[in-house]
Amino acid sequence: MTFDSVLSLSFQLLGMVCIGFFIFNAVKLIFPDQELLAAQQRLGVESANRVYRHWSLKFLAPFYSAMVPRIQQIKMPLYRSKKRKQFIVAGLSDQFDADEFVGLKVCASAVALVFTFLFYLQSGKEMGLAVAVLVLVLGFYAPDYLVMETRKKRQKMMIRELPNVMDLMTLSVEAGMDFMAAVSRVIQFSKPGPLKEELSTVLKEIQLGTSRSDALRNLADRTELTQISSFVSILIQADEMGSSIGGVLRNQSDLLRRDRFAKAEREGAKASQKILLPLVICILPAVFIVILGPVICDLYYNNPLFKNFL
Repeated sequence: MTFDSVLSLSFQLLGMVCIGFFIFNAVKLIFPDQELLAAQQRLGVESANRVYRHWSLKFLAPFYSAMVPRIQQIKMPLYRSKKRKQFIVAGLSDQFDADEFVGLKVCASAVALVFTFLFYLQSGKEMGLAVAVLVLVLGFYAPDYLVMETRKKRQKMMIRELPNVMDLMTLSVEAGMDFMAAVSRVIQFSKPGPLKEELSTVLKEIQLGTSRSDALRNLADRTELTQISSFVSILIQADEMGSSIGGVLRNQSDLLRRDRFAKAEREGAKASQKILLPLVICILPAVFIVILGPVICDLYYNNPLFKNFL
């Protein structure tokens, strides 16, 4: 047997195993063990099970969870601390930890390889070794890209929600409420979003005995946003100096709104530059054809001097 045939047979066996395991998990998800659920409910441990937000994590969880004991034997403290911080900022700390994430990356590379092989098998072509290595690398780093995109999306949502939250907090403080009551009112009347979740965490930390300054610093560390960090610094300084928080919140709200308008103006100025390239490549040639096309045809077919010149 040649190397390509052995590789093809291995991929087929791996694909059948993965498909069988996926079918098993799908049946288990649709028809759960009622006795196990009842036992968990009696013991009060049903909340210990993770509630995954995406179906792919539900199916891949048995795979990468089985790899965790082996991955934990690898010493990589810097990687674990870095990933833990990224998961907190992206709001994914309740989905997996650093060791499970490494197992998820391995599973993603294997799944990408299996589906690529099935695609090549469907098209009747043979998958080369270079393509297999490239698919493995792309599948291994695909979860990192998804985490980064989730982090950026979450931060953009918080920046978009921040001015309205600041206005509501300012009105609450100016109406006579203290900081804790204002945060509680914001949580009560704000729309569901990542900023509301972070403020709920701040309120819980303060209620559990954490000082206001430490809870606000934790908020800045969890979000990693310049706007929230400056807002937290100003609030901590106002609290330490004993000045009125209402005026500080009003000034900070106006500053955030001006920054938002300035950013919108900058993006509008960039849009005119970005549209220049498709305008030159796609629109102007069509305009020239519509305007100059009939003139050129008329000169070519009706003007004998121009026709003889050509």
